[in-house]
Amino acid sequence: MKFLQRFGMFCSILIITSCASLQPHLPEVQIPPERISQKGYSLVPLNEKGWLIAGRNAYQLALVKRGENPDETFAIQAIPFRLPTFKTHEEFVRLIEEGQSKDTDPQRFNIVKQEVTGYLMKGTDCVKSHMITEDLAAVKISGKSGNMLLEALTLTCAHPKDNSVGISVIYSQRYYPGQRDTAFVEKAMSVLNQSRAY
Repeated sequence: MKFLQRFGMFCSILIITSCASLQPHLPEVQIPPERISQKGYSLVPLNEKGWLIAGRNAYQLALVKRGENPDETFAIQAIPFRLPTFKTHEEFVRLIEEGQSKDTDPQRFNIVKQEVTGYLMKGTDCVKSHMITEDLAAVKISGKSGNMLLEALTLTCAHPKDNSVGISVIYSQRYYPGQRDTAFVEKAMSVLNQSRAY
């Protein structure tokens, strides 16, 4: 299996997808959405119009949606990657937290909030993380000045059949201060809770 070799790479990919301009020729996610199956896991997108498939191969998936203003974007991503060896759930939580911190470029992103907690999922070690960063160099369509925020809720689990493989499912929004989706957490948890590894 060809997974991302660098631990924590999912944060970089999240940033790239969130900043990418949405192209009109991208295929749309059907409504109502069906479960999307990848190698080793599956997820169910939100039942909302406007979601586009920005990237997909056998292992990785990236869905994007434009927000209410041209600079605002939403993203759903699922990314398998190689995990370092760990022995306990506490060590797994620490590895994920350290990996996310290391993979966030301090020259571009100022971490405003980072919460990483263990998460109960049957048969495997999981971590839920909530990160908000201030994007100091957001690529904007509008040309508007001012920094944007990138907020992400992530569920990362060791694969139940191979704990050297991690799978991260990420729901994110990039927005101007004061323009956060009031249903952000509810929508994110809907995606994360319907994710399955097999």
